Amino acid sequence: MSKKLKEKLPSLTIAIPAYNEDQNLEWVIKNTLQVAPNYLSDFEVLIVDDGSTDLTGKIADEFTLANKKVRVVHQRNKGYGEAMLKGIKEAKKEYVAYMPADGQFLVEDMKYCLPLMKDADLILGTRGSRADYSVYRLIISYTYLIVLRILFGISFQDVNWLNIWNTKKVKSLKIDSRGVFLLGEIVIRFQKKGYKILEGSSYYRTRMGGRPKNSKLSIALRTLYDACKLWFKLKFQNFHA
Repeated sequence: MSKKLKEKLPSLTIAIPAYNEDQNLEWVIKNTLQVAPNYLSDFEVLIVDDGSTDLTGKIADEFTLANKKVRVVHQRNKGYGEAMLKGIKEAKKEYVAYMPADGQFLVEDMKYCLPLMKDADLILGTRGSRADYSVYRLIISYTYLIVLRILFGISFQDVNWLNIWNTKKVKSLKIDSRGVFLLGEIVIRFQKKGYKILEGSSYYRTRMGGRPKNSKLSIALRTLYDACKLWFKLKFQNFHA
């Protein structure tokens, strides 16, 4: 990316919620610090250590001592949603992007999405092929998109992958979900407020280590419950508006 284009882009907080990711976090942070300057002139890396019991917190702390662009927030284990919201709350730049600590997408995979920050309030990265997904995970994933379309009129290709939010606008939202539905709920609330949402190509990488944490049937059922709960809430609000 040219220097001229980089300077025109808004500043970005790269928020990385992390729970027991010591197999991945170090190389993910190193890659981010090495590659981000190719695409961004102003950025920070914010790690949210969600009460990890392995070396995740120690690894994050070591990076803060070595590089001023890295910050870490430690909290007791509160789960995926709370860690994500903490990253949003603590973001100091104009936009904030969620990036997983397992390295399944990296800064270079945002390259088609980052320029869209100039024109949108929310940018959704579409991941395309997912080579390591089982049939079960694919069914769960696409069923979720169908549910969002039916309940909320959401027609985007992907809502649970790369998300880049206008920091001020995402901070102003009251988010109910604390689980996997959190990303979907933010999309729904942005759309309801008439904020501009654009999609850009991204990429999906298989995990380098550790195991996925959000593919259990119980989590899928909880996500469906949260979606229906929000639908009833919004329907009730509209009825009495």
